[in-house]
Amino acid sequence: MKNPQQLRASHLARRDMLKGGMGALVALSLAGCSFFETDAVKKGEGANPGKGAGASNAKEAPALAAKVKKGELPALEKRLPKTPMVVKPVERAGVYGGTWTSAMVTQEDYPWLENTAGYEPLVRWTPKYTHSPGTDEIMPNVAAAFEEQDGGSAFQFKLRDGLKWSDGAPCTIEDLRFTYEDFNVSEEVHPDGLYSLWTSPTSGRPAKFEKVDETTCRFVFEEPKPGFLNELASGIAMVLPMHYMKEFHKKYNPQVDDLVKTAGLNDWLQLFDARRDTWRNADLPTLNAWKVVTPIGEGSTVVAERNPYYWKVDADGRQLPYIDKLQSQILLDVEVEVLKIVNGELDMQMRNFGTVRNKPVIARNREKGGYRLVTIGPDGPNNMVIGFNQTHPDPKKRELYRNKDFRIGLSYAINRQKIIDSIYGGQGRPWQCAPLPDDAVADEELGTQYTEYSTAKANEYLDRAGFAEKDGQQRRLGPDNKPVTVIVLVNSEMPDQVDALELVRNDWNAVGVTMQIQRVAETLYWERVEANQAEVSTWTAGGFEVRATQGSNHYYVPTNTRGASRYGSTWAHWYVSKGKEGEEPPAPVKKQLELFDKMRATYDANEAIAFGKEILAITREQFYYIGISTPPESYGIVKNTFHNVPESMPGSVGYKPPGPTNPEQYFISE
Repeated sequence: MKNPQQLRASHLARRDMLKGGMGALVALSLAGCSFFETDAVKKGEGANPGKGAGASNAKEAPALAAKVKKGELPALEKRLPKTPMVVKPVERAGVYGGTWTSAMVTQEDYPWLENTAGYEPLVRWTPKYTHSPGTDEIMPNVAAAFEEQDGGSAFQFKLRDGLKWSDGAPCTIEDLRFTYEDFNVSEEVHPDGLYSLWTSPTSGRPAKFEKVDETTCRFVFEEPKPGFLNELASGIAMVLPMHYMKEFHKKYNPQVDDLVKTAGLNDWLQLFDARRDTWRNADLPTLNAWKVVTPIGEGSTVVAERNPYYWKVDADGRQLPYIDKLQSQILLDVEVEVLKIVNGELDMQMRNFGTVRNKPVIARNREKGGYRLVTIGPDGPNNMVIGFNQTHPDPKKRELYRNKDFRIGLSYAINRQKIIDSIYGGQGRPWQCAPLPDDAVADEELGTQYTEYSTAKANEYLDRAGFAEKDGQQRRLGPDNKPVTVIVLVNSEMPDQVDALELVRNDWNAVGVTMQIQRVAETLYWERVEANQAEVSTWTAGGFEVRATQGSNHYYVPTNTRGASRYGSTWAHWYVSKGKEGEEPPAPVKKQLELFDKMRATYDANEAIAFGKEILAITREQFYYIGISTPPESYGIVKNTFHNVPESMPGSVGYKPPGPTNPEQYFISE
């Protein structure tokens, strides 16, 4: 089984469903939602959009209306689907016009583009998102309706009748079939294995695609498929424009090799990947609110302009988006981003800069820059966790790090409050590697155990661990009569963790354990961790995903071989290879893995949560990681002339902020 990062992009662009019981078709309205509606709007209707600044009765952007008048564009009613999605603005109806200026830190920061302009999956998160493992927080999006069938073994989607791509071509069920059969589950495209989202849990065989009618299709698995809708709502796109992409697919174009040669690429697969890249190919038709006109790789700024066929409207039937154009400047580092923010050069921004270190200067310059701060929830449960490699190839190190009393003693030795106050601005509380209290599987005992700062308890447990003997410098001695030394690997690109480790080193020295810090670049860091060479290593923790995807839950049960199962890398290899590789784990860990498999196969959310809690109970007993503290909330900036951005939003990776807040209803007005 491969990680999503290791597959050839086996899923596209990757962190309230109202149903009347299982199998009932999802309703097309959301009464009482704070800023979403999905009622169909009768074309030509709609009252005055409100008394907000610049309110207008215009049903479309002036530039588009001018093109219609000149005969360069069809009339609005011919561009919208029969059931456009209705988005109720956060504050008030907006005005058309303006350019949203933001920034990326290097070209690799393209997730910012995906999250702001590319969050248009078949189904999406509702406004009241809490990352529930059920499906009650999922609602229609590109799909006008969807249905869970056969106890979660089949999923039916109905596209919006009359939906069109940005070039005016119809978006149909054939686009979904092409994307699924000829890309997502094509063995030729994915010789190393299919992404598990598309396969039945037990057999590993891909779901069958069934066309029901011209606007409806089904994905049919051999058994219930927990988490399918959840992962789609996290931003997985399932539709490519076949009318454009088939030219670059070997099955549909026998002369595709001529195009490969002209492009200077190795094969048609490379060509296909290049042409389906929304942010690097300006020719690709899209369903997004804005279409890229200046892609990544052509200059220092990515530019996207409004899609004249965008399929959403506001509560008064006015076509979205309100903003004409997006431009994202490609910067070299975060320091330049901060400078642009304080100078008032960016309109809405919420990536990279939102640290405790930067907050004082950004908060202090709000009036100068003409912006306000919005709250972004934490994207994980801990600022730093320290993982001890219990499967290290050196038998002596392995024995040391498997000693639970040793780990407990070192945990008690850490003055977490000092780290919180000096590194994290006093924000957060002492916390182990554990889901946060608002998580469905929250475990307060796991989060708080051994977090008390007590040198007395630290010494007690370290003595109990067998390291009571000390040398003349009060360093604890191991069985070989040498000082007990812990070598900790840290990514040099995480300066807060480097600083925190310096304080931890002082705390551990005070109880007789020597720490050596190895600061390395991220590439070398991962090389050592994934090769099982690291003795002890740090990172941030991840949340516990009850609806587990490939690579999930590795902080609590060793299921991921990429390296995040730092405490049991060879155990993870054993699990993933079904016992053919790696090392068979101890009985408690095997029990966790059995529960994990049951959880992944359980469609009922409450039953799955119960399995998750059992897994965490074993994690609590095993105590794999030492954690430091809960992370502070992050923040974004919004210019005072930029409107309809919520004052707070979740920050979890699966939520893809700010995508689910509907950036198409943001607007600019003095």
